[in-house]
Amino acid sequence: MQNYVGNTHITAVKMKQPARVFIAVLLAVLIAVNPVQTNAEQEPYQTPQIVSEAAVLMDAKTGQVLYQKNMHTQMYPASITKILTVLLGIENGRLQDKVTMSREAVFSITRGSSHIALTDGEEITLEQALYAAMLPSANDASNGIAEHISGSIEDFAVLMNKRAREAGAINSNFVNPHGLHDEEHVSTAYDMAMITRAALRNDTFRQIFGTVRYTIPPTNKQPEARDLWSEHRMLTTNRFYYEGVIGGKTGYTSVSQNTLVTAAKRGDRELIAVVMKSQAYGVYTDTIALFDYGFEQFTEASFVPAEMIKPSRGRGDTQLVADILNQNKDTVFTRLIHNSISPADVSVDYRLVNKSQNQPPDLQLSIRLKTAGNLQYADLGSVYLFNFDMPQEGKSRPAWLGYIVMAFKVLLYTILGIIALLFMLRWCIRTHRMLKHKRIRA
Repeated sequence: MQNYVGNTHITAVKMKQPARVFIAVLLAVLIAVNPVQTNAEQEPYQTPQIVSEAAVLMDAKTGQVLYQKNMHTQMYPASITKILTVLLGIENGRLQDKVTMSREAVFSITRGSSHIALTDGEEITLEQALYAAMLPSANDASNGIAEHISGSIEDFAVLMNKRAREAGAINSNFVNPHGLHDEEHVSTAYDMAMITRAALRNDTFRQIFGTVRYTIPPTNKQPEARDLWSEHRMLTTNRFYYEGVIGGKTGYTSVSQNTLVTAAKRGDRELIAVVMKSQAYGVYTDTIALFDYGFEQFTEASFVPAEMIKPSRGRGDTQLVADILNQNKDTVFTRLIHNSISPADVSVDYRLVNKSQNQPPDLQLSIRLKTAGNLQYADLGSVYLFNFDMPQEGKSRPAWLGYIVMAFKVLLYTILGIIALLFMLRWCIRTHRMLKHKRIRA
């Protein structure tokens, strides 16, 4: 029998029963040897494919890094600098403070850069300046904040670097409050995540960070109200909108290219994504990929240090470590573990650290994956177990404490001796007077 479909000649052959049986058996064997791949096997877990030159994804609660790409490489941050500027304005000023714009604050910014057309002598509140710096990325408002808080941009830069170090930034140097290009004004993806993590602990910052629209009413120099809009596209309805985003800050200069800091929360998990030096909308696609990875591929696991650490007898600190572990036997810490990894793959090492010479040492725990892989950053951070124990009988105590005790005893005995001598002298004088009085009467 022959059939024709278009120009294709098809010959239909009636298959005999034995041949059918043979082919069925052959297919069954082939399927058993080479099973059909499932969707999960065809699409295994993968880390995000990031086009930005530097990136980091961080757990806001613990500071744990989930993903990194060149996270400690110094780059130009551009306007994500204003995260630190706004935080310092909140921490060191009052929202209703009056900020008076100086000529330098208004006219020292680069021509064509972001601003809200503030003028020399114009008065706005600190709150209004903070929203102007965060939402439309106003460089004039950022200068106004700096001068209001520290008196000058130079002194404010000193404050910026001090606060950045306190937040855990280790490779940054800030020279201005706005992020306009300066060869000396540098930061890293990791440092900006740590600064943002510190800022998110402040409720006022969180409110400003996540605001989409804000209005500045007429001022002494501007008769019209100013409507300010956030430039972060993941906060509003568009193709980059992402469910759970609680705030963010954009940045751009021709040298830095695009930079972006974003925080998002789903359930109890809050993540911070930082991407630096990216082209066009790559900052958004990279950030979305990072958040998808962090929210979908990780599970929170709890660990009890006292059950994980066995003090090594050869290290000479066995008893002290055991004492600190016993004091912290109920301590539990959490980490986010990739779904392809078991909590049993996590290891903990320890070392004693002295915060000062006048305090007993604490225990620093370094948490890592036993085997480094591609699906999760291996360094899970550090945890400190504090030593609350006071020196007890049978335990050695610092030499300085012995000196203090000895000096106290000497001082106490000296005072008691002087008091005893005074009492004896007083008794002698009274006795002498009584005897003298008796002789006179006689």
